[in-house]
Amino acid sequence: MKRKRNGVSKSGKETGRDMSIYKRGRKIKRKILGAGALLLALPVYGVSNGLFQLAVCRDNSHSMLRREWLKKLWNDINGRVTERKRNRKEKWGKGSNVLEKGWSFADFTKELEAGKAWFEGQEKERITMTSYDGLKLVAYFLPAEEESNKILILMHGYRNKGMVWDFANLVKFYHEMGYHLLVPYQRAHGESEGNYICFGVKERYDLVQWTEYMAGRFGEECHIFLSGISMGCTTVLMAAGLKLPKQVKGLIADCGFTSPWDIFAHVLKKDFHLPKFPFLYVADYICRAKAGFHFQEYSVTESMKWNRIPVLFIHGEQDDFVPAQMSRVNYDACGAEKEIFIVGRAAHGTCNLVEPEAYRQKVIGFMEKYSGEKS
Repeated sequence: MKRKRNGVSKSGKETGRDMSIYKRGRKIKRKILGAGALLLALPVYGVSNGLFQLAVCRDNSHSMLRREWLKKLWNDINGRVTERKRNRKEKWGKGSNVLEKGWSFADFTKELEAGKAWFEGQEKERITMTSYDGLKLVAYFLPAEEESNKILILMHGYRNKGMVWDFANLVKFYHEMGYHLLVPYQRAHGESEGNYICFGVKERYDLVQWTEYMAGRFGEECHIFLSGISMGCTTVLMAAGLKLPKQVKGLIADCGFTSPWDIFAHVLKKDFHLPKFPFLYVADYICRAKAGFHFQEYSVTESMKWNRIPVLFIHGEQDDFVPAQMSRVNYDACGAEKEIFIVGRAAHGTCNLVEPEAYRQKVIGFMEKYSGEKS
């Protein structure tokens, strides 16, 4: 009897029954594999889309942040983080270096509320402009008490309590030093339009526009400094890779990250205990499709290669949200004149609160050096 292989006789003649069984088997196999892939892909997409909504989408009534399942996910994550810290404390004790904890915003609520109230009580000018992609952006301008050619543009961080919260301990000081202050709402924050937070990728163009506006308003002889904290810092540093007005004399870069991709990878591992692959890759794809940018589109290390404006890098050594190492990487990548100031006990964004005098002396010294004027 002639042997058959895959439903085909040795003579080349097919046996219809065997061939039919073979084809049905292949179809069933494909369906099983497809169903398995779908079962794996759906949770990955769901988690990745949730991460995209949580991180990038504006927090308003249309956002998935209002959905109960996402709130529960966030609360569960916070609960696990709190429990992990509690277990570490019980295991290692209060004096252990493992538990070394920096001073956070929560430790300075009184000072921050007082600074915010002072700024809100001042008479300011509301300025609007249209971004390159058609969004209405809003900033508030607080003029110096006396005639001055010194301007400071303050860029706030991610989802903070108002545009001035990050600088609440500094605005009165800067104003008393004779600086005109421009404080914009970044896109998708406060009074500015936008549905997506872009972590500096698109905000850098907005900052260039604000800078050009101030340069045009105050003329050739003005001195402009750009200061940012957290995501605002990254916006400032990314804008430095573009063409800024010649009146820009220096950048004050407080606790910025290296790129959206890097900070998401860090947070994904630290707080969510999830690997970059596949979750960050899928979230990046979703972000590109919905928000029009992707996490690896631009980085501070890339912009610093082109920057020729002096930079003062600042970071808290105990920052566990944006590690201080990121500022060190940005510092190393910077080809312009540069300084770095690390505050040992500061957490994220609190250097100016933990060591206020040293911080102010460092910043004012930097601005005096590169403006050529005494405050």
